[in-house]
Amino acid sequence: MKKVRTFAAKLAHATEGKAKKICPICNTEIKVIKLIRNKHNDGRWAPKRELVKICKCNEEEILA
Repeated sequence: MKKVRTFAAKLAHATEGKAKKICPICNTEIKVIKLIRNKHNDGRWAPKRELVKICKCNEEEILA
């Protein structure tokens, strides 16, 4: 039997568990971005990927 995949079902699945988190200090939404930095290891450079949470409090430090 084929699975029912309507647009409403896909949307419900995609938004499941994605509640907005609010920063208690600045009262803005906390967003998660992927940050890629260069890492020096054994004389070679390699990208270091990490997920970072950003709000108005730390936006200038991270994105500068």
